[in-house]
Amino acid sequence: MLRITESFENGKIVRLRLEGTLSAESYKDFEQILTNHERAGGTIIVDLAGVSFMNDESARKIAAIQSEQLRVVNCSPFIEALLLTFENPN
Repeated sequence: MLRITESFENGKIVRLRLEGTLSAESYKDFEQILTNHERAGGTIIVDLAGVSFMNDESARKIAAIQSEQLRVVNCSPFIEALLLTFENPN
């Protein structure tokens, strides 16, 4: 189960705080919310402090979407290592 909390830090920054487990199924909910905010423009901060587990498929997708406008923060050491694996597969 994944809980997503949206908070607006100013007119151009939104923080999406994820809590729980990020799986292929729950990623779809996250992706829908993310798409809505991407259309609006501005910066999106994806806060993974509350994510206790993430499967490889979700990690691959999150690693791929990181950009100057979309930052991933507050990863546990496990999640950070998993994301790094997919950011740089060499």
